[in-house]
Amino acid sequence: MMNLGNASSTEQQQSFLKSLVAFTKDHKASHWSGPVSEFLEKILPVDPKGAARTSHQYIWDMIRWTRAEDEDGNIKSKLFNDELFGIDESIERVVDYFKAAAAGSEVGRRLLLLLGPPSGGKSTLVILLKRGLEEYSYTDAGALYGIQGCPVHESPLHLIPHTLRSSFRETYGVDINGEVCPHCRVRLENEHNGDFMQMPVERIFISEAGRMGIGTYAPHDPTTADLADLVGSVDLSKVAEYGDEGDPRAWSWSGAVYAASRGMLEMIEILKVKREFLYLLLTLTQEKNVKVSRFPLIYLDETILAHTNLAEFRKFLQESENEALLDRMVIIQVPYTLNYKDEARIYKKLISSAAPAFREVHLDPHVLHAAAVFATLTRLHEGEEKETELTRKVRIYADEEVEGVNRAEAERIKQKMPDEGLAGVSPRFVINALSNAIIQSNTKSLTTMDVLLALKDAIENDARIDPKKKRKWVDYLVLARKYFYNRWVKEDVHKALFVSFEREPQDLHDK
Repeated sequence: MMNLGNASSTEQQQSFLKSLVAFTKDHKASHWSGPVSEFLEKILPVDPKGAARTSHQYIWDMIRWTRAEDEDGNIKSKLFNDELFGIDESIERVVDYFKAAAAGSEVGRRLLLLLGPPSGGKSTLVILLKRGLEEYSYTDAGALYGIQGCPVHESPLHLIPHTLRSSFRETYGVDINGEVCPHCRVRLENEHNGDFMQMPVERIFISEAGRMGIGTYAPHDPTTADLADLVGSVDLSKVAEYGDEGDPRAWSWSGAVYAASRGMLEMIEILKVKREFLYLLLTLTQEKNVKVSRFPLIYLDETILAHTNLAEFRKFLQESENEALLDRMVIIQVPYTLNYKDEARIYKKLISSAAPAFREVHLDPHVLHAAAVFATLTRLHEGEEKETELTRKVRIYADEEVEGVNRAEAERIKQKMPDEGLAGVSPRFVINALSNAIIQSNTKSLTTMDVLLALKDAIENDARIDPKKKRKWVDYLVLARKYFYNRWVKEDVHKALFVSFEREPQDLHDK
């Protein structure tokens, strides 16, 4: 007889292989290349608007492409559903930014800054946008075309002379924005005698690893950071070949802003960089131009999406000379979730991607929720609320029915204090405590009390937490057990008894 476990495993493997084949079919993109003349004749007429899209419009189209109707009839993006929990409001604000920018609003000339505590979902949100762009570029709707060999993979429409652009608009109903980069301008003269119709064009695919349409910059030590990491520098190995440092072909186009052209530039911990970096980025966002020595302005169309933590932002706010920079940013807060049920989903996701030893340990049904209640309590405004008021607030944030609180009152309570969700325990702190509990336990299971004790141990041994806060957080562990865990256990017993009483008459009847 076949082992049922092996049969199940085989079915899973076959299902996965089928999903790989389906994915390959869905993402099989047609590669295309040809001169500009052929591009204008065969590719452009099919979708003129798609060919002339800005980076903001392209990202907005990608977000719409990922949207679908859920079971309740709500339209939600599949891009974020399985990875981000409890920060729907922040996600919607990011989506609204791209919607407004794609429509030509002024926000498209602003740098988008995600602000929030560590491990709150900022980096994950950016990563998901980047992965969405990569996948979208392989679809027919997301087809992008660039000048072959161009270091900024610019649109072939930039080659259309300004004197003919009004006629182009009348013919195709779209505007052309942008200038030919210095590198392609030299190539056009030297290789094609100025005949732009012969310039080669190819379909391009966004790839972070391939530095195509996605650039990432992480700050080094501000005292040693070099602007060349963003905008490149003279390539001395090519100066001898071309004989002039001012020749664009002797320039190293390896800067992050060139890799991000036509797509997105991610700036990690942006407020740690020198002010000259910030001014360059904000000018790029507002004017879509970069100025480097020896060259005229270089046109680059890209969305700059940055993120930073609260400590750096508060330090930045204290310097009055930064007011002009702040005025040119759209700042979206990404706080911790205050819904303990969503917080528990975050833990479940982190556990599923953890080491096999972690996944093999059985957790009692209330472990994650109890830890999540504790984490939520640490994130609430530290006022003079009584125990019952705090626990009631936690339940209201989780959309639970609370006796004596109607819907209007619940909505009023949900109007967060300014600092709620911006401090407190991070998901990483809880997962670390869970890991320590597993390591210290010889058994293959963990109870809720094991985890609460592990969290207590983690609090008491963390040198970063001041003694007053330690005492308060240990008290929150007691509240999680007293007002939540005990109630859940009672409900479990009642359910078990109800099922037992329901079965007894049926058993008697059967006999």
